[in-house]
Amino acid sequence: MLKGKMKDLTKISPTTLILIGVASALLSPFPLLYAPYFLTRYYVTILQTVLMWMTLSISWYFFSGFTKYIALGSAVFTGTGLYFTATYLNLMTFEGYPILPFPVIVLLAGSICFVLALAIGLVTLRLKGIYFAIATFGMSELVAGVIRWWQSKAGMHYIIFIPSFGRYIIYYSILTTALAILLLTTFLRRSKFGLALKMMGECEDAAAHFGVNTTLFKVLGFAISAMCMGLMGGSYAIRFPSINIRDAFSVEYSFVPVVMVLLGGVGTAYGPIIGAVTLSLLNQYLLVTFTGYFQLIYGAILILIVLFMPNGIMGIIMGTVGKLKATKLIRRKELAKAPKMPP
Repeated sequence: MLKGKMKDLTKISPTTLILIGVASALLSPFPLLYAPYFLTRYYVTILQTVLMWMTLSISWYFFSGFTKYIALGSAVFTGTGLYFTATYLNLMTFEGYPILPFPVIVLLAGSICFVLALAIGLVTLRLKGIYFAIATFGMSELVAGVIRWWQSKAGMHYIIFIPSFGRYIIYYSILTTALAILLLTTFLRRSKFGLALKMMGECEDAAAHFGVNTTLFKVLGFAISAMCMGLMGGSYAIRFPSINIRDAFSVEYSFVPVVMVLLGGVGTAYGPIIGAVTLSLLNQYLLVTFTGYFQLIYGAILILIVLFMPNGIMGIIMGTVGKLKATKLIRRKELAKAPKMPP
């Protein structure tokens, strides 16, 4: 059964080729590579935000989109990456802690999130459905509360000051992390590991019957997803001159990636990218244009998306393509049945 599904993964339809071409044009590394040199600081900041949300959406989709275990604890991993990186940079600068290269600090943040997710996953992945979603959200709030309590107990402030970095270092650290996570999740998605996650999403009992170690793959998938979020959180930390702990563990990091994936389309690999780019740009436009009514308009748009676009943007595209194919097929059949005129 696994061999048959692996063969199906190698078949690429014309529609997929078109989508790959569009995504490659929009997310080609060459324009992104030189963006700070021909864009103003304002647009570079927007691009950094888009890359951050896109990466969080891809990371969330890698586990929850495949296994159908809806996790709402992304804030704990993104926040841990932000908090650890900001804290270590602060201590390294002002307290004389061992000086480490910034990429090493980010990798340490991702590793901490990986270990933390292993512990959380072993407990929460015994649950399913709404119980798992509530458990992961509760774990997120618990970890954030423990860190805030520890900060106050140690006599430390809620605001952590970060040494300044150059605008090019900030941008390229975020870009490098985003591209690395995109490549990692794409590779794993097309491997037997990704196939096992998809099988569990279709029917976990059937996957276990065919020899898939469901507990191992669930916990590892959850931990890899959390590691990716922690890496992006660590890279994104240097964008700010200071970080408030409450903002680092904001619930937005738990809910916004889910909405972005829903907007783009849950059943496709390009849905998280399209949803993240669309919603990020829409968010920025509404924030600048309708400052006083931003939250009201934004909330109304999200409700309309859920009501009238249940399959997301990719669902509409795929549905339109399917209708065009069906129309062409019907016309061919009608032409084949039509009587031929004598010469």
